[in-house]
Amino acid sequence: MGVTTAAATARLLADAGIERVFGLPGGEVLVLMDELRRAGVDFVLMRHESNAGIAAAVHGKLRGQPGVVLTTLGPGAANLMLPLSSSCLDQEPLLAISAQIPDDFPASHTHQLLPLVDAYRPVSKYVAKITGRNVAEVVPRALAECMNRPFGAAYLTLSAREALKPASSGGGAALDGGTIPRREGNARQKAKALAGLLENARRPLVLLGLGINPANAKRIRQWVNDWDLPVAVTPKVKGIVDETAANFVGVVGGMAADNLMCQALESADLLIGVGLDPVEIDGTWHAELPIHWILEASNVGGIVPPDTQLVDHAQILDALLDDPPPATWRAPFRELQQKRRERLNDRSRASGTMWPGDIVQALAAALPPEAIVTTDVGSHKYLFGQFWPSRQPQTFWMSNGLSGMAYGLSAALGARLARPDVPVLAAVGDGGFSMNCQELETAKRVGAPFVTVVIEDGSYSLIKLSQEGKHLEPYRVDFGPIDTVKMAEACGVDGLRTTDPDELASATKRAVEHRRSLVIGIPVSYADYRRLF
Repeated sequence: MGVTTAAATARLLADAGIERVFGLPGGEVLVLMDELRRAGVDFVLMRHESNAGIAAAVHGKLRGQPGVVLTTLGPGAANLMLPLSSSCLDQEPLLAISAQIPDDFPASHTHQLLPLVDAYRPVSKYVAKITGRNVAEVVPRALAECMNRPFGAAYLTLSAREALKPASSGGGAALDGGTIPRREGNARQKAKALAGLLENARRPLVLLGLGINPANAKRIRQWVNDWDLPVAVTPKVKGIVDETAANFVGVVGGMAADNLMCQALESADLLIGVGLDPVEIDGTWHAELPIHWILEASNVGGIVPPDTQLVDHAQILDALLDDPPPATWRAPFRELQQKRRERLNDRSRASGTMWPGDIVQALAAALPPEAIVTTDVGSHKYLFGQFWPSRQPQTFWMSNGLSGMAYGLSAALGARLARPDVPVLAAVGDGGFSMNCQELETAKRVGAPFVTVVIEDGSYSLIKLSQEGKHLEPYRVDFGPIDTVKMAEACGVDGLRTTDPDELASATKRAVEHRRSLVIGIPVSYADYRRLF
């Protein structure tokens, strides 16, 4: 017998450099799982398919390739909607493969049968059924589509029957680093035009977004630093510039202190959107304020702003750096920057809790600049999104385009496997932690230790604050406590609870030094977030 379709699929993944596939087993994918083992591809057994997809996507993007998640049919495949949607809106490359009922089953057989291809087509760049006849074409194409800018998702099905059929001969195309749509803009001409705009500006603000290739971080830093340009970022590109630098204004798009950031945007006389993608912006100012767009690929949804030509970022940055600054800008946002710093230190005196700003500062002091930070979704996301001082590219991860809860812990697991020598911190709320804390056992089992801080306010506090803002009664947003420490210990991980910033910092340092997982519960007062937001 020749090579089976399952074996061909596994070999194509291995040949593309895929070393890990995340997922859960099921009877219909056992043959493919075994072929992955034979091909030298590790299978990371997770506790839930959604968590597996999130971990895979972060792992893949950090390695410069698609993450791969594998599930069974029916309920297993249905649980892929969250990670596929996250991949679509957060530009994280993800190939999802699931089983499906064979096409030649009787029409009356509806057990576990869902219209998966139709369901996932709207959030995927490519969907297809793997067969023995097309496997050599379909798998490489799916991998390539994930890496075409903007990054996104692909979805394939493989039935248990088709997996055993012989595969047609033929090799698949090698996976490259992804392609970018044809750029029509002349980089030198656009650089000259931008320099002309800057020459006449008194309060320019560079906005860096999700569409930036981290490989261009050095050029971007040199440009904004040599020219002393005020710069802001959206959350998912935090670290592309050093956020401790004097010219860093803050994080735009809806994080904490957003009123200050909106003041900066409105008072600027020139907004330059380099890779700026509105998918990260919780508001409509991107369509209401004049922005000079510098994009090298379309934004999520294939959108390119009117009258905007795509241009290679490396080329235009090199062209800009060939000339001296066209003007001098003497910290035009100095007052707003000072107010932003003061807001983090505007401590309340709530007893039995820790001031949220102290959490950020204690952890930042305990961790090296290369540490990777992941967050979940909630009030703490706004806190860390604005105030965590990211200093290196690809060291800050959150779900922001989709903004789905239960992202932070899964993302931390994927990040630690991708960068095993880099400390990883997951900052999550007690609501999100209760959704997938069982993956702490996964992290311990697969040798991916990281520190998790659980910010405990006993509520969905971001929603509670929204109710207050709408003058509504707080309704069904509070919940009873779950013992964070005992949950950690039940998964074989050490835990502690503290309201002391010094103890938080020292415990974090020890866990990092000993390469051990640690869960730290930190009680906070949800009312403190009012002072920050």
